[in-house]
Amino acid sequence: MKVKSMHSSHSMNRKENVAVIVVTHNRRQELLRCIQAILNQTMNCDIIIVDNASIDGTKEALHEMGIINHPCVHYLYRSENTGGAGGFYQGLKWAINGRWQWFWLMDDDALPERDALEKLLIQASNWKNIYGSTAVGADNGKIKLCFPARRSNQSGNEFIEYHESLANLEDVAWIPFLGFLIHRKLIENIGLPDKDFFILDDDVEYSVRAKKKGAKLKMVKSSIIYHPFQPSIPVKILNRKIYYRSMPAWKVYYDVRNKILIARRHYPILLWTKTMPGIIFRAIFALLHEKKKRQQIHAYSIAIIDGLFGRKGKRSLNQ
Repeated sequence: MKVKSMHSSHSMNRKENVAVIVVTHNRRQELLRCIQAILNQTMNCDIIIVDNASIDGTKEALHEMGIINHPCVHYLYRSENTGGAGGFYQGLKWAINGRWQWFWLMDDDALPERDALEKLLIQASNWKNIYGSTAVGADNGKIKLCFPARRSNQSGNEFIEYHESLANLEDVAWIPFLGFLIHRKLIENIGLPDKDFFILDDDVEYSVRAKKKGAKLKMVKSSIIYHPFQPSIPVKILNRKIYYRSMPAWKVYYDVRNKILIARRHYPILLWTKTMPGIIFRAIFALLHEKKKRQQIHAYSIAIIDGLFGRKGKRSLNQ
């Protein structure tokens, strides 16, 4: 089956100058569905696929579907898996030399609604801000955000969990690389994502950097992306809400280490008052609830040491 041709006819305007950057690694079927959903958008866009050294027949499948030779598609193959952080870094680094003005970043298992980009661009009125589609999944019949959004205009810790609770344009603390729309001028101002985060929290760090330059982060309720939902458990500790998400030990390592790296770089005072207590609490929770306790605690230990010493990059958790 060949890929369907591009979208409905639209008169070109300045906002349609968009490149969608999709990073993939060994998820051929998810990627094919994602690319088809992007090609079906009501708004014209080009697609940059960053293939992080896939060995599952991704390239062959893209050839067979006619995607690689599609006039709107650019395929970048990386000889090494540099994680989502490295992939988005490479994709943006390559794309910034092109003619595009806006860049829409997403995972390979994202499925944007047909009008997701159009609805996003309607709201993208200021290049100094970052706009985000709303990534949702179904949980017990309710449409829930894949990542609880924190309202940025609140001094407290108010999280939004359900799609219906969002304002039409919601100011949030960070936007995941899952429908993340950024203008080239802002990239030129704040730089590229930190490729050495490998995976997890690279989007949080990038959001923090943008806010330091005066950017507002705005989630667009009507721009919807469907994404596999990973349930997280909200736990209250010392009057703060913490979301605990069960992850394999190797992912725990990057999540913990990168959270510490962000605090060291951007909020050194909060490292010991907020970040580390939260991590210690999660480690205790993992010890009580996770099946592979030894691997989890090993991951937490190495991550804390590497984070505090500022060690970045890809890491093998040898035990």
